[in-house]
Amino acid sequence: MNVIQTQRSNSFLISGEAGTGKSFYIKQEAKKNKAKLFRWNVRIDRSLREGREILHQQVRSKELLYVWIEGADDLTQEAQAFLRRILETSSINVISMLEIREPWKLSPPILSRCIPICMNSKKSFRYQKNKALVDKLHILIDLPAIHIDILSLKDIPHLRKNGYDPIKIIYDLANYYNYNTHIINIIKKIGAGYSAWIQLSYFLALIADTSETKDTLI
Repeated sequence: MNVIQTQRSNSFLISGEAGTGKSFYIKQEAKKNKAKLFRWNVRIDRSLREGREILHQQVRSKELLYVWIEGADDLTQEAQAFLRRILETSSINVISMLEIREPWKLSPPILSRCIPICMNSKKSFRYQKNKALVDKLHILIDLPAIHIDILSLKDIPHLRKNGYDPIKIIYDLANYYNYNTHIINIIKKIGAGYSAWIQLSYFLALIADTSETKDTLI
């Protein structure tokens, strides 16, 4: 059945942490509905200075088209006002897919115009995909436990080389520090469009920069 006939809106909010499958989901939806896919990364065009005219043209498509706006939560307030008009005036043939990590950064008018789809997972999409592959090839090995309390930036190359999951490590670190206000503020700062490994590195650097112990953080 055609997606346009069944959905109550043609705008979707695809949210989730890095590596949870947001990009894969959007690509699969377009493929499943035999639609063209247009992608615009606003993380490198936060004011939509370059993308306004392009997006304005795309959302008037006469063919079934998925418009993938990557990093919509990084848009400036002025750019979000433009995005709101895009969502309100787009063609019925256009499905807007707003890919985000932090919904709280978007204005209420945009949030109210989108159907939320949360790609929530404690294990990254890449981890699950890679695990399925190694299971198939019978090459999976048990990884030694990580000592979260002494983890530092210098450990990143070893962790990457040996196949650890950066998303799980971030969760474990947050658990270790009991999700206190300081750690929550750090987590808010790491959703800037980077890979999960860069986010983990930033997380560890910020923790180290405080020069505080676990007891003082809690």
